[in-house]
Amino acid sequence: MSSEETAQQSTGGGTPRRREPSLNPPPYVLNKHGGRVLDPATAVHLPGRPAIRPTVYVGARLLVRSSQLSDAVRAALVTAAAQAGLRVVFDEADGQLLELASSVGLADLAARVLTTRLRLEIDTDKPASPPDSWQVLQNFRCILGSADPTSNEVTLDHLLTATGGPHGAPYMGGAPYMGGAGVSSEYGVAGHGGRSPVTWIGAEPTRVPKGQERCRRPVVAVLDTGVGRHPWLPESIVKRHPKVGSLPIGETDPASNSELSGRLDSPLEGTLDLDAGHGTFISGLIRQVCPDADILAVRVMHGDGAVPEGDLLEALNRLLLRQALALELNKPDWLVDVISLSLGYYHELPADYAYDQLLIETLGALGEYGVAVVASAGNDSTPRHFYPAGFTPHAGGQVQARYDALPVVSVGALNPDLKSIALFSNAGNWVTCHRQGAALVSTMPTTFDGSLQPLASIRVHGEGTRTTIDPDNFHGGFSIWSGTSFAAPILAAEIAKALWNSGTLDTSDASTMVSRGWEVLNGLTGLERPQP
Repeated sequence: MSSEETAQQSTGGGTPRRREPSLNPPPYVLNKHGGRVLDPATAVHLPGRPAIRPTVYVGARLLVRSSQLSDAVRAALVTAAAQAGLRVVFDEADGQLLELASSVGLADLAARVLTTRLRLEIDTDKPASPPDSWQVLQNFRCILGSADPTSNEVTLDHLLTATGGPHGAPYMGGAPYMGGAGVSSEYGVAGHGGRSPVTWIGAEPTRVPKGQERCRRPVVAVLDTGVGRHPWLPESIVKRHPKVGSLPIGETDPASNSELSGRLDSPLEGTLDLDAGHGTFISGLIRQVCPDADILAVRVMHGDGAVPEGDLLEALNRLLLRQALALELNKPDWLVDVISLSLGYYHELPADYAYDQLLIETLGALGEYGVAVVASAGNDSTPRHFYPAGFTPHAGGQVQARYDALPVVSVGALNPDLKSIALFSNAGNWVTCHRQGAALVSTMPTTFDGSLQPLASIRVHGEGTRTTIDPDNFHGGFSIWSGTSFAAPILAAEIAKALWNSGTLDTSDASTMVSRGWEVLNGLTGLERPQP
């Protein structure tokens, strides 16, 4: 029995402790990303393998570590696809990134992490069902046999989702549990922690003036929906279009930027997307906790709050190479100190067997280069591991703490009393710590004004217009919101603040950054650096 299953066994009177997350994406999200929900009751499965569990994945795509794409693996994939009436198209690894890495002596690093996407296409002119990458993956593993370790190098392209949201539609494991059945739905209601306008009357967070810094500023990279317009978040603080060399990191098409209008998924209804404003809200929290930090906004999600694993990996790999180049070429302006990830997914295998995840290698390499990765624990009130937060070092976990690398740190959510854990927050020994995550106040794009209207409105001669609150007008620039999505950047900002206060950020070799990061993590979370 796995350690995860053991932790979920009944206690005392026999009441089960495990709660499975509700994985029921809205149809428009599945259609947009070509997604499928893996149902253990109907999915094909290889005998002798661990029992599978629900997950959400891209139906026409698989992923493989490029260094493992041998002729034998290619041949097995072609055969596996043909058995399902499909052909496989190899979208080779990021050749431009590999070329850039090779030019500066970082080819080995690129080979460790680069991923090849495998597209599945229907190979017939007759009516056929849409491609199912799970079926092809099982065929592939059957062809190679369970004894061949290469059979685990090809994986599903999981669909990750944001861990905060307005209405709490319980989909894809990350998007907010708060609107599902049960008392946790309260957190998704305006007035109880759901996304809604609020007034801020305090002062803007202040920074040490330019030219008076005692060391370089800490940099927090936010991989999310991007950052919209707000007086707190000017170009001097938020870098919105990061690159490595000439290659963009994340999405750049303004037509898909939900932080501009907030309305991409329902243009005919005019309502705000479920996770529109998510990255802007996160950035405002970082500004509040560590005003002297710079923010690197990497847009990987649209307003639906979903991103395929392959797309996230591409952004993380480019960010990794940028970090390596910064140290190799002595470019401190390119450095990142902390990454905040408010997204994730549930793997189809129990934690003890979920050994095939490509994210492990990239996140581990970022830790070697002195980047602290902070990830939200998820909003489904379950002990089931939510990745990448589930990669945090913990007893019985598959990833152990390393002396020479910073670990992933997982963060759950607290209620406003700062003592009790928010009811929606995931749980387990894999959750490192907790920070504020319910009914927070932060920034929203001042451009947001959805189609919803005040409940009452009247024009009074001599006074002007009198209304109740417009529920989706954020021209004032601030909102209330809840989710572990917002607990993670608070810890990320605390790490940045501690690094800034140390005054040592001008010393920026990998070994120093790792040692400095471990000291900060120990003080903030209690994680202990192992002996060399």
